Amino acid sequence: MPDATTSADPRAAILTAQYVALTTYRLDGRAVVTPVWAAARDGRLLIFSNPAAGKMKRLNNSSRASVAPCTWNGTLTGAQLPATARILAPDELGGMWSALVKKYGLQAGAFRLYDRVRGLLRMRVSAGIEVSLTP
Repeated sequence: MPDATTSADPRAAILTAQYVALTTYRLDGRAVVTPVWAAARDGRLLIFSNPAAGKMKRLNNSSRASVAPCTWNGTLTGAQLPATARILAPDELGGMWSALVKKYGLQAGAFRLYDRVRGLLRMRVSAGIEVSLTP
């Protein structure tokens, strides 16, 4: 059975990859690549992030992005495709966590639990990103 990252369909390879290289862009146009966990839902990728992370700041300035399947350390293993990204509203985070836990199991569940505890303590919780591949 072929590995998702060697799929003839680059979109499918991205949507099923264990890790995805999310590229966001600085105001001066320079690209910054970050390997992330991503779970597919309705043809889009859902990603969690620290709300103070650089990628969140860059996405506040521009929705321009690109994605590619990668290894845990960001080495690309497939085609990089253009995309748009948006920061999820707080009421959309439950769906993001459900998709991530379904894909990554206990590992993502631990992050979700940590986030819930932080929320109960009125501390800052994770942010979410939705990435749509452009046609």
